[in-house]
Amino acid sequence: MIRLQDIADMAGVSRTTVSNVINGNTKRVSQETIDKITAILKEQNYVPHMGSVMLSGHGSRIIGVVVGFNQAHGMQPLQDSFVGELVGTIQNEAEVKGYYIMLIGGENIQHVVDIASRWNVEGLIILGYNDEKYRQLSRKLNKKMVLIDTYPAGEYFFQNVGVDDYSGGYQIGNYLYSCGYDKALFIAETDIDSDYSRWMGFKQAMEQDGKFCSRTRLVIVSYEKKKRLQKYSELLPRFLEVKALAFSSDYDAIEAMNFFLDQGIKIPDQISITGYDDSIYAQMVRPKLTTVHQDVSQKAHLALSRLLRMAAGEQLKEMNVKSPVHLVRRESVKEKNRPLI
Repeated sequence: MIRLQDIADMAGVSRTTVSNVINGNTKRVSQETIDKITAILKEQNYVPHMGSVMLSGHGSRIIGVVVGFNQAHGMQPLQDSFVGELVGTIQNEAEVKGYYIMLIGGENIQHVVDIASRWNVEGLIILGYNDEKYRQLSRKLNKKMVLIDTYPAGEYFFQNVGVDDYSGGYQIGNYLYSCGYDKALFIAETDIDSDYSRWMGFKQAMEQDGKFCSRTRLVIVSYEKKKRLQKYSELLPRFLEVKALAFSSDYDAIEAMNFFLDQGIKIPDQISITGYDDSIYAQMVRPKLTTVHQDVSQKAHLALSRLLRMAAGEQLKEMNVKSPVHLVRRESVKEKNRPLI
């Protein structure tokens, strides 16, 4: 096993200098030396001893990633492509920066407090909390935190990283409306937070030319697959009548497409389908899914970078950072008024 002294000898510096670079104490180290040592560490696949790092006085170098729900579409959270990409990107970027990721189940707040305190994490990135759960956690745990996709009842009083969900819903609604589907339905698993914001954007787009989009056009389906498919079967005559469905996630959109195809219904000839996320499966399914693209990797990058800035003592003025989204037109919508681009 390569030692700290071996790295120092290769770089032509002291053991203390190497230790300072590993632990992020680089104020008195030149950028040239930092780059040289970092290159050697990477080349030699050097992994610092966790006990030494935690006792060094420069922090644990551990970032906690809290997943505040135990199911996504009826599956384990990490089986969902959105959650998997988000967590995977955080892990990859954290490792490059010399940090370790600890995945923490977040349904039980006391469990989060116990784990974060025991391992002295330097901060938490939290997915799936509402503002009340954040309040409960912050009362018990004095750690820097960045939340992802959280919508408070009022103004933001915590650091949040999200996307412009309202705009995404509007873009889908406006697109379907322009294609002649002015009675399209919006399908989601909840009527809160990001799902609600996407619905409200969709609703506004559907209310062009003085038309009214009633709440009855928001269809809430179960997070359990069996119950979702049962709902689709019950609503099939209505779906065939309106001819277009906007789903609040690619997963539900693709699942519904497969269900309809099993019933002998042609997509998009009989029912046009759109999703939201632009997951890796959106281009693999046939027909390819028209959807709203959100940059999940960018969301992960922003969450981690902002947390590390906070951990370094920086005061961040902007509480809610929203990235833009854009419509991606593919093959799952039958365009009545114009050809596919």
